[in-house]
Amino acid sequence: MSSVDTTIQLIRTGAIEGAVCSPDLAEGPWVFDRQPEPSYGPGSSMGDIIPVGSPRQGQLPKEYRTASNEQLADRIRSAKQTLGDRVVVLGHFYQRDEVVQFADFVGDSFQLANAARSTPAAEAIVFCGVHFMAETADILAGPHQSVILPNLAAGCSMADMADIDSVEECWEQLAELYGTQADAAGRVPVIPVTYMNSSAALKGFCGDHGGIVCTSSNAATVLEWAFERGQR
Repeated sequence: MSSVDTTIQLIRTGAIEGAVCSPDLAEGPWVFDRQPEPSYGPGSSMGDIIPVGSPRQGQLPKEYRTASNEQLADRIRSAKQTLGDRVVVLGHFYQRDEVVQFADFVGDSFQLANAARSTPAAEAIVFCGVHFMAETADILAGPHQSVILPNLAAGCSMADMADIDSVEECWEQLAELYGTQADAAGRVPVIPVTYMNSSAALKGFCGDHGGIVCTSSNAATVLEWAFERGQR
């Protein structure tokens, strides 16, 4: 199967012409799991600093690290056949073809969170994405369901840009500056809005303070809603 990974490997060996943003993209993900300090891995976020205390991925057993793509594919197919409806695999748009081919649902983070909610028979939800996506799916999942993130080190630099401690401190400063009383029209001084690419803690913060979560598809609607209820 021709895929992004296959193309990168061919470029690496000189079999075809081309270039990549980082030669490390050709390495297996378990290579980065062994690094002394966690990182976002090679790619567009490789220069970003990952927050202290971010989850680390344990070392994969050797049988997985040394298996061929064909052997891994056979194991996945066998596991899915054995588990049936007890497991659902969600694959984000940006996952490689080798992963997407096994996904029961493919979409963006919001679409996949809704897909998780639409599969009540599944005991396990395998979310092939990053932390904030799996957290959102877990919020929407039933109490009998477990959401599994295959790589615990799969973080999102955008979601990590605002941490809950910094936001709470900012909120306190805004309250001191603008107060907390609504105006004559009933609009509060500030309405918090967070993008979908944020932690469950930030989504909860917005909910606790009368705010809302925004997606790329409903941004205009959300801002209209917010300015009807808040001065800022």
